[in-house]
Amino acid sequence: MSVLDINGGYSRQFTAISRYYKNFYQDLERSGVDLYRMTRLGAWATSRAPHVFFFFKTIGLGSCRLFLDLGSGDGIVSCIAGLFTRSIGIEIDWDLCSIARNASSDLGLDGRVSFICGDFLDHHIDQADCLYLYPDKPFDRLGGKLVSWKGTILAYGPHLPPRNFQPMRTLRCGKEQMVVYREFSSSHLSKR
Repeated sequence: MSVLDINGGYSRQFTAISRYYKNFYQDLERSGVDLYRMTRLGAWATSRAPHVFFFFKTIGLGSCRLFLDLGSGDGIVSCIAGLFTRSIGIEIDWDLCSIARNASSDLGLDGRVSFICGDFLDHHIDQADCLYLYPDKPFDRLGGKLVSWKGTILAYGPHLPPRNFQPMRTLRCGKEQMVVYREFSSSHLSKR
């Protein structure tokens, strides 16, 4: 179900995504825009494409049927996830959501990646089997939305662990980390 190039890898598509966002971030910096700011519900900061790609490839993200990026910001993570599976980003900030939609379109990912502008708690996030977030505060707000949910949470960066979910694996790439959380009965992502 993943997007593979002729060599069986993701290199061409990933390179296009990485280059697109690198240019975008450079343009922002040249125009004096900070690559970190507050939105109505939290902080937005840039993500490092090679680290995100490494994490998704390592866990076998292609085995998931639906990936939701909660607080998707500029869309880089959702676009990378779209190389592996169906990906939807949910972002409260209308400007960031617009940037993400433009990126998806410019990169030719519209059939695999889409974006919703709004608060992810207003949506049926429990219909996805994989949730991703880069938390800037405890993410216990998810608890009520995920009662008896059997999916996987991917939490990027340093954070407080969520209640009712077991850390199954911690991945590191350079100074970055991602923790894979799930209930004991859930085993759809590789444990390599």
